[in-house]
Amino acid sequence: MVWRRFTVWVASAVLAVPALLLPALPANAVPAPVGNPCQRLTAGGVRYPATDAVRVVFATAASYKDVRVLITGCVRTGGGYVQEWQTTGFAGAAGFAPPGKMWENTAYSPMGSFSFTEALGRSNPGTALEYHTVNPFSRWGGEHGPTYNQYFEGRDGGADEDLWYYMNEGYYEQAAVINWNREPDMPTVQGASFAIFFHVGDEATVGCIATDLGTVTRLLKTVKPGDRIIMGVDREVFTPGTGGTPVSESPRPRPMDTVNGLIAVCVLAVCGAVFGNGRRILP
Repeated sequence: MVWRRFTVWVASAVLAVPALLLPALPANAVPAPVGNPCQRLTAGGVRYPATDAVRVVFATAASYKDVRVLITGCVRTGGGYVQEWQTTGFAGAAGFAPPGKMWENTAYSPMGSFSFTEALGRSNPGTALEYHTVNPFSRWGGEHGPTYNQYFEGRDGGADEDLWYYMNEGYYEQAAVINWNREPDMPTVQGASFAIFFHVGDEATVGCIATDLGTVTRLLKTVKPGDRIIMGVDREVFTPGTGGTPVSESPRPRPMDTVNGLIAVCVLAVCGAVFGNGRRILP
């Protein structure tokens, strides 16, 4: 825990440097999103399956290296999917993973369609998902073995995530588990990354999707087991021209987002090598 906190401090200090070197960006540096992913889902213009989900959340970026994502909540009605809400957020500091590149300590977010079945946080907001109320013994398995990419309570094995610590830092005040590299979506592969969550945060992550607390809480209150998140790069998620509706334009990265993302990946590699696993340099 001492090394992990020190690594977080180092990353925070390094990430502050470019802000002193580069000029401030205008408020309109990120274009307003256009289009409607829910309409494209209804029109059959999404490459990844929604299965029979009543609610589908999209988290999409303009390109592989972008860290800023457009997040859209869709609900199925008699005529197809319609948009319930839309906001912005962040993906991994390295963007979305190209095929075959989703592994630990890469700072990639996975691309594809994944179910929601579990959640965690300070107190249950009224979700239908299996909910883990975080306590001082709550961990998410990062050590290779039977607890890998699973919730458990016990001693931290070194690579395991201390959920209590990150909840009190604000990131896991509320969080939904994205079922990457775990059942029921797929068999767990040791080393293929763990603890991919939809959680609270206003900066790039090491693989999760982060946004404001209100959005995370709303998601937890409305989704049911089997509802899904479809996440990735626009051109990989959407088919071109379906239904005459333009592909939703995800927020373009601000220069500082890209700089911070690259620095974070470097810090992740260096601190991980020097101080141990160091997985949670970023939220």
